[in-house]
Amino acid sequence: MKRDNPLDSDETTHTQAPLAQRSIVLRWLLHDMFYIAMLVLALIGVVFRLPVSYWVILIPVFGAITIAEGWSHFAGKNERLGLLYRVGLNWCALLLAIYLLSNDGVQGVMNANASSLAMMILLALGTFVAGVQARVWQICAVGSLLFLVVPALGWLDQSPLLLAAATCVIVALGGLGWWISQRGEADPQSTAPAASAKSV
Repeated sequence: MKRDNPLDSDETTHTQAPLAQRSIVLRWLLHDMFYIAMLVLALIGVVFRLPVSYWVILIPVFGAITIAEGWSHFAGKNERLGLLYRVGLNWCALLLAIYLLSNDGVQGVMNANASSLAMMILLALGTFVAGVQARVWQICAVGSLLFLVVPALGWLDQSPLLLAAATCVIVALGGLGWWISQRGEADPQSTAPAASAKSV
């Protein structure tokens, strides 16, 4: 009977650990990539003071993500059609509000900074309401973060680099929370075979 070399098992565990960590990060990025994209796209629009056309393009993107992520939370044709109507009306109302803000009369009163912040507030409100309608708490969290970004832009306005760093910290904290929750779910499964092996 051939005995396993303990050195070989140590080497395999050392090589498997970085691979497992990489797969956890990759799984998190794949799982939450749409929510991260929503946050980053909104922050890009505010930081670079992009024109109204950018926000108009962003609205259907956010609407499509909301419907795609909320689709599985509704069973049956009628419920899913209701989701389409509610989310569609929500984002259409937001488009109308953006159109009114971009009107020449309103633009004569508001400067570029105020207009950009107003777009962000509207997007935050629309995202939060869409998350509630789609029953997706992650989209509600994105809307809440966008709300928090608006007052922060007052003192981060002169430092886009600091704003980008703050965004990276928020994304990293979200990834850490997801990793901890995944690890908590995996621990009972890993301890169960060990306990059964001891009992044998």
